[in-house]
Amino acid sequence: MKSLPNALVITAMMIGLSGPLSAENMMQSTTMHRFADLSIVEGASAELTRMDHGVYMKVKTSDLKPGHVVTMWWVVFNNPEKCSDNECGEDDVFNLNADGSFIFNEDGTPPMNMEAWKSIQLSLLRADGLIVGEDGTAEFRGHLPVGDTIEAVAGPGLLDSMKAEVHAVLRDHMEPKPEIRSEMLNSMNAGCSEIFPGDPCVDPQFAVFKPAN
Repeated sequence: MKSLPNALVITAMMIGLSGPLSAENMMQSTTMHRFADLSIVEGASAELTRMDHGVYMKVKTSDLKPGHVVTMWWVVFNNPEKCSDNECGEDDVFNLNADGSFIFNEDGTPPMNMEAWKSIQLSLLRADGLIVGEDGTAEFRGHLPVGDTIEAVAGPGLLDSMKAEVHAVLRDHMEPKPEIRSEMLNSMNAGCSEIFPGDPCVDPQFAVFKPAN
C-alpha cells in the first residue's frame, strides 16, 4: 500500500454522532500506521462513518510525543479510480522521478502533480487539533460535510461521501509556543519552518479508508 509522505502536509468541528446508524450509513474501521516504516500502531484505531451528507472520523492512537501539539488532516481523493496503479499516494500528489524520488524546484520545494490533482480532485482540509496527553495518547474527531471548504487548504472539499478515498494524516507541531498556541492547533504550518520539509514538524501517523463503492 502506498502512503502519503510528510511532504503532502507541507503543501497546502468536532461533533458526535447522535442516534443509531441508518441503513444508508456505513462505518469503516482500520489501523493507524507510522510514516517512518509503515508499521501498525499497536492498540490504536481509526473509524470513518460515511453518511449521505458527509463523513465523521474518530482516531484513538498512542506513541505520540507527550505535550506536543498535533493536528489531524483530511486528505480526500474524490476520484480514486483515477489514482495511478490503483493506489492513491505520493505520485498522485507530486511529480516524481522514474525511481520514485522527489524532483525539487529551485526553492527546494517539490512540484505538485497538478494534472493529477485536477483529475483526482484532491482536497486537503483540517479535521482537528489538540495537545497530546502525558501518556502519549490522543483522541481526534472530525466531521466533514459534503461541499464544505471552510477548513480547506486546497481542493473542492468532499464531493461524494461514499465514493471518495479518505486519508487521515497526523502532524506534530512540537511543543506549544504560548504566543502562537492557537495557530499551532488550527493551522498546518504554525511552529514549522517555511523551508521544505518544514522542520521540526513531522507527520508521525496516518490511516487510509478505501471507497465504500
